[in-house]
Amino acid sequence: MSHRWRLINALLSLLYIIGCSGSPAPTKGGTPGTLTFADGVTSDINVTVNQAIDGGFQQTGFGTTGLEGAFVLYQMGAAGPLWLEPGDYVFTLESIGPPITFPKEDRSPQTTPLKITWNADSKSVDLTVPQKMLRPK
Repeated sequence: MSHRWRLINALLSLLYIIGCSGSPAPTKGGTPGTLTFADGVTSDINVTVNQAIDGGFQQTGFGTTGLEGAFVLYQMGAAGPLWLEPGDYVFTLESIGPPITFPKEDRSPQTTPLKITWNADSKSVDLTVPQKMLRPK
C-alpha cells in the first residue's frame, strides 16, 4: 500500500508543479518601428499611434522605445499586438524616462510633424524627430 501512496503523491506533486508553474505569456507586439532623434536614439519614449479617420484622429495603439530606439506596437490597453493596416497615421511622443519634453503642439495628433502613410508593402515605422521637438525638462 505504501508504494501506491508514493505513486499517488508523485502524480499529485507533478500535477501541482505543472499547474502552478505556468504564468500567462506576455503579449507579443505587432508592427515594429524605430524612433531616432537628431543626435541619436533614446529609450523610454512612449509612441502613441493615431489613425486618420474621417477628418479626425483615433488613438489605435502605442509602443515604448528600448535602448536602440526600437519599439513594437500594441493595441490600446495592451489588449494585443497592433498590426498597422494601409492608411494615414500620425504619432505623438511622451517621455517616460529621459529628462526631455516635447512642445504641446507636437504632442497633439492634429499638429504633430510625425506622419506616415502605411501601405501593404510597408515593413517598419521609421520616425525621425526634428531637433525643434526636443526641449530639456
